[in-house]
Amino acid sequence: MGRKFRDEEFWRDSPRRGGRSGSMAALLTLSLIVVFGVGVVTGVSVSRPTQLVGPEYVTPVPGSPSTAGASNAGNGLTNSSGLPMVGSSANQITAVYNSVKRSICTITAISDGSSKTGAEEDIGTGFLINDNGDIATNDHVVNGQPTVTVTFGHHNYQGTVIGKDKIDDLAIVHITPPAGRAPLVLGTSAKLVPGQFVIAIGNPFQLTESVTFGIVSGLNRSMPMPTGHVMDGLIQTDAPLNPGNSGGPLLNAAGQVVGIDTAIESPIEGSVGIGFAIPIDRLERLLPTLLRGGQVQHAWLGIAGIDINSYLQSQLQLPVGYGVYVEAVSPHSPAERAGLRGDSGANSAAENGQISSLKGNGDIIVGVNGQKVTTIEQLTNIINHDAPGQKLTLNILRHGQKVNVVVTLGNWPTHTGNLS
Repeated sequence: MGRKFRDEEFWRDSPRRGGRSGSMAALLTLSLIVVFGVGVVTGVSVSRPTQLVGPEYVTPVPGSPSTAGASNAGNGLTNSSGLPMVGSSANQITAVYNSVKRSICTITAISDGSSKTGAEEDIGTGFLINDNGDIATNDHVVNGQPTVTVTFGHHNYQGTVIGKDKIDDLAIVHITPPAGRAPLVLGTSAKLVPGQFVIAIGNPFQLTESVTFGIVSGLNRSMPMPTGHVMDGLIQTDAPLNPGNSGGPLLNAAGQVVGIDTAIESPIEGSVGIGFAIPIDRLERLLPTLLRGGQVQHAWLGIAGIDINSYLQSQLQLPVGYGVYVEAVSPHSPAERAGLRGDSGANSAAENGQISSLKGNGDIIVGVNGQKVTTIEQLTNIINHDAPGQKLTLNILRHGQKVNVVVTLGNWPTHTGNLS
């Protein structure tokens, strides 16, 4: 069956212990459904379980000031491509860890007590990015709070959340610059290659000061976010990530940050060797906006769709075996204004979870501006790299006939409704 996406039931809370939330409570647990979408999205079946690797408690130990970056590049531990040299991995991990650990902190966000269980803590990781006291982390770590507690070693600081982007799961926290703690060096994710050595530092399951390592398993991966938006361009790694690693740095062999750990794909709420990090180039691109507290704009189409494969083609008797089947169209969305049509059986399918309830009369998106589109990921990638207000020509099949639909992308809405 084709991959689907929807925008409901993204987060499932795990039991609270002593008012503390490991981000299993703040992380995406999709044992029943998956989110993969463009705009407001809705689907009717499982694709894959995914979790954000959310907050856990950690207190980094004091160490030497950070010397990450070029200082590690010439220590004989890497070759010219930045890959580890044979036999040097253990020493290299230790060298990188010791050079960066003082720049990595604990972030504790305390809710206002409005939930049934009262005030709760969400605890994750962050790292210094400049000499002004600015710290990068995940949006789901700060959990909507205007202020958080930042812990370096045994010292606590009040942190102000000065910028956040829920769609890209990024946030910037500002504190009074701590003495003797240098920012991490931000590298680039553009030059990463599969098989490259990477190191992750975070706080899995409240096991503080934990370091893991692995390789870049893949690039340009896509995964659903709680907003219904699909984040693309992610770094896939087999460096073990677990709830508690959120907001921590993914580092290359030179000790430079190449990503921000954010999610895992797992049916067991723990690492199975498939983790994801936000590319650091994305943070650097959005940093000016985040530092001034500006609103990051994201393009919105407003559909619910399914990847078309041979199974879906057979079940719905579709004329093609590729493309994105439009299951539903969000009310008042750019897609609705452009005249896109969803399946007349979408509501029933969403209610009973049966694909057989679909009628097969929805539009099929097979291209954008003449460029062939075969999957949801391709469509999302195009939308994510466009700006609100931009016009696109969607090449669709409607009842077997080729139709071009011009759509003007909108701003991603603050609240995305449930189409089911």
